Amino acid sequence: MGYKAGESVIVTQDGTNRVGTVLDRYVVSKQVVYDVLLENRSAMVMISTSGNDTYINKSLTSKLCDTEVIESNVPYKQLVADDALPICRSYSAGKASW
Repeated sequence: MGYKAGESVIVTQDGTNRVGTVLDRYVVSKQVVYDVLLENRSAMVMISTSGNDTYINKSLTSKLCDTEVIESNVPYKQLVADDALPICRSYSAGKASW
């Protein structure tokens, strides 16, 4: 299971939870990572669903976002239509992933 572009997720960073929207999903070193645009319009790159400091919180996402209790206010469809999505894939992902 993974998250698709445009889905709302909860990102936990240093104990703080934030709502965001998945921008991209790709594989780096055999691990699926995501680029996420947070509601404050900052981007998090190369985060996974497991980690110590910054990660997509699967349990909170399934409880809150998948049940539509919380939805990101990032206008994803409008950004796609306007071709205005930020390009934030990390360069460390390698040239082959560009």
